[in-house]
Amino acid sequence: MKTFLQLGSYIFHPLWLSTYAMCFYFYNVDFMFTYESIIAKLLAVILLTVFVPIFFLILLKPLRIIDSFHLKSIKQRRLPLLFFTTISAVIINYIFDPISYKIPFYFFSAVFFCGLVCVVLSFLNYKISLHAAAISSFACFIISFSFYYQINDLWIISLSVFSVGWVLSSRLSMKSHKIHELLTGLILGVVSQLLFINFWFV
Repeated sequence: MKTFLQLGSYIFHPLWLSTYAMCFYFYNVDFMFTYESIIAKLLAVILLTVFVPIFFLILLKPLRIIDSFHLKSIKQRRLPLLFFTTISAVIINYIFDPISYKIPFYFFSAVFFCGLVCVVLSFLNYKISLHAAAISSFACFIISFSFYYQINDLWIISLSVFSVGWVLSSRLSMKSHKIHELLTGLILGVVSQLLFINFWFV
């Protein structure tokens, strides 16, 4: 059971969730775009949200800016958080425009907002759960998108809700966070998405 719980932290790591969300989005709206444009956008998202951050963390370790990739201390989180938040800004400025790619644009706008809050909290010496913020944001996006397009696949909604519980239980099992840090992350992830989902209907 402990191994199963820990697995949730790796399967739903914050670095992968943007890719999961965009794969889900393009899978359901593939009729709106050409195959080439979908592949190009997905490759850009994977490059910017997975490979670039991993390379950045690998660079920080020999420089002794971080001790490990888990970023356990608040001080070590600040620079990576600033970098990841900047990547979100790059995506909403250069990858997705608010006209042709309205939903991805506002999804990453919410990610950017969430990142800014996490940065501010880190300078206030508060260790929020990034896993909780990311998975709750992801689940909120999946559920909202399903209702927006009237997708009746209840299994995907159930899976997204289950993933939230799985990740939160995983972080508690690994003793990575206290309950209030998880709850703060959970609330931030949901609120950040809900704030920008309103623009889907504009």
